[in-house]
Amino acid sequence: MTGDDDDGATQVLDVRERFPANATYVQISAHRVPRSDRYPDGVKYSMQYGRTDAPDDEDGTIIRYDNFPDHPNAPLHHKHTEDGGIDPVEFDGLRDLYREFKHEVRDYGEPWD
Repeated sequence: MTGDDDDGATQVLDVRERFPANATYVQISAHRVPRSDRYPDGVKYSMQYGRTDAPDDEDGTIIRYDNFPDHPNAPLHHKHTEDGGIDPVEFDGLRDLYREFKHEVRDYGEPWD
């Protein structure tokens, strides 16, 4: 759950879950990074819920929360939706965002404890 990357980032969250009954998965990665213009909160994250049976030319995204700063016209903290939309998300810290993401995945019917 923790470890240093080559760029000085420290991994603080690494979660992988598979839900075979629905052919879906969750993959979460978060790193503490030095505060910068790109990552003013000092955290870099991606929380993906997707399909394992997606065609090869698709990534299977159902929802993905991330703060990748180079998405055109996207707020820093945002959510990708299955239809290709990008919506803002409120960021009150990594723990709260993780809970929100987990709750949303459960709303899709996943048995995620």
